[in-house]
Amino acid sequence: MALSFHSRTIDLHAHLTPRSLLHAKAAGLTLHGIEPAAIARGQGRAISAPDRLADMDRLGVDAQVVSAEPQMYVYEHDAAAAAAIHRECNDEIGELVAGRPDRFRGLAILPMQDIGRAIAELDRAMHVLGFSGAMIGDHVNGALYDEPRFRPFWRAAEEMGALVFVHQASPTLVSTRFDRYHVSNTIGNPVERTLSFAALVFGGVMDAFPRLEVALAHGGGYAAFAAGRMDWGWRWREEARANITRPPSEYLARFHYDCITHSERALRFLLDSVGTDRVVFGTDYPGFAAGRAGAGYQPREWLVALPSLTDAEKEAILGGNLERLLGAPRV
Repeated sequence: MALSFHSRTIDLHAHLTPRSLLHAKAAGLTLHGIEPAAIARGQGRAISAPDRLADMDRLGVDAQVVSAEPQMYVYEHDAAAAAAIHRECNDEIGELVAGRPDRFRGLAILPMQDIGRAIAELDRAMHVLGFSGAMIGDHVNGALYDEPRFRPFWRAAEEMGALVFVHQASPTLVSTRFDRYHVSNTIGNPVERTLSFAALVFGGVMDAFPRLEVALAHGGGYAAFAAGRMDWGWRWREEARANITRPPSEYLARFHYDCITHSERALRFLLDSVGTDRVVFGTDYPGFAAGRAGAGYQPREWLVALPSLTDAEKEAILGGNLERLLGAPRV
């Protein structure tokens, strides 16, 4: 018998392929001067609001926090073109949120290669579209987020109360040396997230902005597992202590993490390392739910069936933690 929980099940990790990209590709047009093939691999498809809701019902998800697919970052392209593309993406997500605020929340995509434009679009997304925050890549054309030029963005996100969800885009670091066996995703993805954790912690960003809320996709990569080694480096290397006075492991509980670990033992370790109140539910919709795995992909059922998690932990992950973090929906 399936267990019932008081909290609504809220999916932080759910994507959308924007209509603007699909229309440009079908018509043989550019998207604000950028070829569609230079943006995405072309595997996305349009999912109507009714179809998305039907998938959510099948997956047992009460609400999705929707973000554009990460290929839409286009950080390497002209900032004005990126800003126009991102505005269209955010407006489409805004339509979902406005149509069913009880079922959808929004995360904006931002032109992070131009911090002024990024802050302006975050402000519009938060205060006009009613979004909960933004999704950003692990780096901007190789630049990590400890660099001084990103400080105004982190300050603005903190002041606006925006949740910042960090999610990689292809290609990842690993693909430059070992682009075989799909390890650019299975290994490269967690490596990117671990570097993001390190930059934000060792770079002093989390200390500078104590009210900043950051969520790391895919369980935070290897951050929790590598925390002991990072602590060792902090103790023995002067440069590791340049910006922080506490060991990196003490910052694990400053972040939020989705539960997409693909392993019960890994999820149990994550919970024990960061605290039950820091782990939230995610499905990576529609990559598996509406694609290769189809109806066989049931992440909520998987989590509910895990014997090593208590009912209280399951309830917190499925929705309790996000309800507290995001607040009540605007209905």
